[in-house]
Amino acid sequence: MIRIIRQALVCLSLLILPAGLAQAQKAPPPKPEVPALWQLELGKSRAYLFGTVHALPRGVDWFRPHVVSALDQSTRLVLETEVPDNSAAMMPVILKLTRLPAARPLPDRVPAEWLPTLNRALDRLKPGPLDWTKTWFVALTLSNLQAMADGVDPRIGVEAVLTERARMKGIPITALETAEEQLINFDALSEADQQLLLVSSLSELDNSRGRMSLLIGDWLLGNTDALADRVNSDFERSPMLKRMLVEDRNARWADWIAKQMKADAGPMFIAVGAGHMAGKGSLIEDLERQGIKVSRVVPAPPARRKKR
Repeated sequence: MIRIIRQALVCLSLLILPAGLAQAQKAPPPKPEVPALWQLELGKSRAYLFGTVHALPRGVDWFRPHVVSALDQSTRLVLETEVPDNSAAMMPVILKLTRLPAARPLPDRVPAEWLPTLNRALDRLKPGPLDWTKTWFVALTLSNLQAMADGVDPRIGVEAVLTERARMKGIPITALETAEEQLINFDALSEADQQLLLVSSLSELDNSRGRMSLLIGDWLLGNTDALADRVNSDFERSPMLKRMLVEDRNARWADWIAKQMKADAGPMFIAVGAGHMAGKGSLIEDLERQGIKVSRVVPAPPARRKKR
């Protein structure tokens, strides 16, 4: 579940922390394997779809020529979530959505058998007082702090790099959701599901670095099937979480993308979390139901140097 929680890090972390494309065709994962990029076609309209990892450790080499070329050819970059330039402007929204009307001790929100794990996490991560905050925000806060401890940072994640490139090239940037809308997705969860989110995140804190390494490895190899298996396993305990945090959002995004492509406003480069791309109820499935042709982009192999 920590991988799903980290889908919010690109927004939440920045709010609460200081501080000539190769032909697209139906094909198995390209060789050499690279992060998956798809071309979307609806009539004469074209777009690109890229699955991202919102927060990365340093040294991950992912910004390959086929991704750069697709972005540079696009008339706009569409991100999953809008991240405001001034994070302080979001503080009233965060306080409104996360604050409880009365304090509720954290130990009251987890089963008794999870109290030792909760206490260890609080002692190690030192999040500060959380009794006045909602349970979903506690889960995100602990996962966020663990990500920081693991050296995973949204400021060097995929969206940050794409945004910098787009600004350098003068490409307009829009988003599928506002920061407030993304937080509302969590706030709409029942208390039972919020507590499940908290327990699930606690269960994976100790091995979060290893789990994130496996996720990044699958993403770098363009292994969408493995990504689907990992994402689906995160939701085995609660189909409701999957519906609200993944499937419902995919359906809304697919509808928006289809409307934009029908208007044929020029090729877009759409970048959303890689976990939305694979498995049942994926964004790709929803796009195909909208009549959009989705094809994996196969990069041209690197040119070989001629021997002298």
